[in-house]
Amino acid sequence: MKINNILSFYFSKSLLNSLIFCTLISSGFIFLIDSIELSRRISKSNDSDIILALKLAFLKLPGMIFEILPFIVLFASLSTFFVLARRSELIIARASGISIWRLLFPGVSLIMIIGLFTVIVLQPLIATSTYKFKELEARFVRGQPSLVTLSENGLWLKDINQADNTYRIINSLGLEKQASNLEKVIFFNHSKSGKLISRFDAESALLINNSWELNNIWIYEREKKPEFKNKITIKTNLTSNQIQENFAPPETISVWNLPRFIKIAEQAGFTATRHKTKFYSILIFPLFLSSMLIIAAPFSVRFIRFEKTNTLILSGLLCGLLLYTLSNVISAFGASGSINPILSAWSPPLLAILLGVSALIFIEEG
Repeated sequence: MKINNILSFYFSKSLLNSLIFCTLISSGFIFLIDSIELSRRISKSNDSDIILALKLAFLKLPGMIFEILPFIVLFASLSTFFVLARRSELIIARASGISIWRLLFPGVSLIMIIGLFTVIVLQPLIATSTYKFKELEARFVRGQPSLVTLSENGLWLKDINQADNTYRIINSLGLEKQASNLEKVIFFNHSKSGKLISRFDAESALLINNSWELNNIWIYEREKKPEFKNKITIKTNLTSNQIQENFAPPETISVWNLPRFIKIAEQAGFTATRHKTKFYSILIFPLFLSSMLIIAAPFSVRFIRFEKTNTLILSGLLCGLLLYTLSNVISAFGASGSINPILSAWSPPLLAILLGVSALIFIEEG
């Protein structure tokens, strides 16, 4: 039992060191590439400077690491097993009568703990960082500040008239047909200096052919009596696609706030399939990380029996990469509504665990 505990501690420590090393290397590489790319994009703007590029790259980094963390776990696991095999430590452990399941238990436990910590503590911080990145990127890189906000008071849009820099803030308590038909709408019309000019209260507003078609409107203007009209048309630069694209990306919302956001979005008439898929993917994230270790395990066991370790490592990386790619593809189908969000989130890790465990049983009995 004492030997088992020592080996468990040693394996966990080795795996943790590999994870830290792989994460640091990945972070440095991603930060460097993003800094260069963002500097290039920002150079087209009058507000460009290297400090802004570095700030954006820093804000983007946590979200990128979160996305590739499963692959980092896979590579760290294979690296750990490779080192242990080269030092004959796996052979010693197996010769001591320690089963592969007992050998894997501390690693799986460690990865699960890291996954839970990431979801419970780090993911909300990552979402905040990603939100700030997208906000600054929209303002300074793309020159398109966020147009859409969703709250318990309904949908809020900012419609900017680029010809004279006047703008209107639009509030709607509901919508149909994916942001094309607003219900119970208020238009707050502002001058370019930000002064409120008028207010339109409409029963509905239809966005079509670069125009808002308002129905049953009360018009309120300064020093004028309220006026009622059956229909008016207002030119706009907005399109329904722009509204959809500016709708809060799921990666910018904390896992603790996603259920409430999904509820509000659905009440407002939005399809929250992307956010549901993201929510279930975050919940299953610790298991997905663990599945990468289990996928790496069959290749590590074969280190003991075969000398072609480089080929086995490459095969393990390829297998994990295929699984990671498959997970992203299935998630995309889930986000589009083609697959049930729960199924799209749960199927990749369960498939990985099934394949890994089956391979281990086959190797153990063989």
